[in-house]
Amino acid sequence: MALHLINVEESGTDEAELSRFCDEFKLDLTVEYKGGQYWLHSDVERERPISIEIDQELHRHEEYFKRSSIHKELVARAIGIKGPFRPRVLDLSAGLLGDTLLFLALGCEVLALERHPLVSLLIKKALLNAKHPALAKLTFINEDAGHFLESKPQVDTIYFDPMFEDANGKSAPRKEMRIFRHFIGSDHDAKSVFEKAKRLGAKRLVVKRPKHSIALTSEEAVTFLGKATRYDVYLGVR
Repeated sequence: MALHLINVEESGTDEAELSRFCDEFKLDLTVEYKGGQYWLHSDVERERPISIEIDQELHRHEEYFKRSSIHKELVARAIGIKGPFRPRVLDLSAGLLGDTLLFLALGCEVLALERHPLVSLLIKKALLNAKHPALAKLTFINEDAGHFLESKPQVDTIYFDPMFEDANGKSAPRKEMRIFRHFIGSDHDAKSVFEKAKRLGAKRLVVKRPKHSIALTSEEAVTFLGKATRYDVYLGVR
């Protein structure tokens, strides 16, 4: 089991850390350098590799918001966007930056965390390759959320999208999520991270879940329901 790098002339500390991770957890990972960033090859041979195309995604959001009101967006309401106000958002689990980039497109300042060496490598290389002006409002930190929360960052909204076992096993996960579960696994400390986030005292703590999945906690929440996604919002948490 090992890390396989394609078209990589030099490797640094991030690649070395990922190689150690592969050795420790007996994983075979193939990562290709192409177009100025890294692409993760799927565990299924016929599938295209995945990456984070930041500029393209931000431009896609911008085009969408030219036709649709930001204030009608479910996630915008969940994180606390009202009128001209844009919250400072702490994204505890950045992943492939899907929600992080959406928050930037909504006009928010975002502090995004990711602890996994594989995902962090993809993010760092993608950021080096990106030029969109909205990125001026993004701070990315490769750190464990539970540890980072101890520094007591000043934010309005904490956003958490854990890979956590749920009760809805009827539909197959999308490709990226299946690959992540295969290579990374679940966030077994999700409830512990939630408790630490709650103690930070932000105006709101938002937990993203599949629509029919179990809640992360039994505490009362304001729920925003979409077609496939649910946002459980805990207000004035302490």
